Amino acid sequence: MFYSEYARHCMKFYTRHPQPQFRNEVDRMNWRACESAVRKCTENERAILRSVYGRGDTIADNVYQTAKAFGVEQNLVWKLIKEVERRVAKRRMLI
Repeated sequence: MFYSEYARHCMKFYTRHPQPQFRNEVDRMNWRACESAVRKCTENERAILRSVYGRGDTIADNVYQTAKAFGVEQNLVWKLIKEVERRVAKRRMLI
């Protein structure tokens, strides 16, 4: 989706900085949008998201590694990513 790159950037920052120091209000709003989106997930889904967005590799490689580590199919991880990115985009009024 057109908003995926922006939402992924936000989610990477969110997962890598659980107690961030914000440089500006945009960073704060992005982090809060992610927090709101992730709050609706189960604990297992949150762990999957931390694994996908917290790694330094590409999202596709991270999805593969995460699916393998959690014993789930890649399409389920992609579905979760799509859902969460949509929530972030909605909260940031991109859609």
